[in-house]
Amino acid sequence: MRIGVPIWNVRVSPVLDAAEEMVVVETGGESPPSRRTVPLSPRSLSAQATRLAELSLDTLVCGAVSRVLADMLEAAGLAVVPWVAGDLEEVLGALETGELTSQRYAMPGCCRRRGRARRGRRMQSQLGRRTRRSA
Repeated sequence: MRIGVPIWNVRVSPVLDAAEEMVVVETGGESPPSRRTVPLSPRSLSAQATRLAELSLDTLVCGAVSRVLADMLEAAGLAVVPWVAGDLEEVLGALETGELTSQRYAMPGCCRRRGRARRGRRMQSQLGRRTRRSA
């Protein structure tokens, strides 16, 4: 299996669209996983999608990604796991152990947190209606 993770310093790049480097990890077989760093070219979204497709990745783990680029990658048959944040080594370890879906690796302001915020506003508006009716 070939996994790609765009990087910025030693962390998952916060925005895939602008990432300039990617770590490609090849796992499977009897040999230990191999790892290499490859340059990306964020000239345009189509150039970025073409470059990522050329890498023949099975899975791409990334931070934020624009809807346009995500659609291009999925059309090319690439599985995209977005909204991931954290240290590269920790994220790769969590991917290996199946713990990548943990809130610990969610980008701040993303994923499950959004649902709670909406629910809170909805409950506040319902409470407001109740008080106005009883007044």
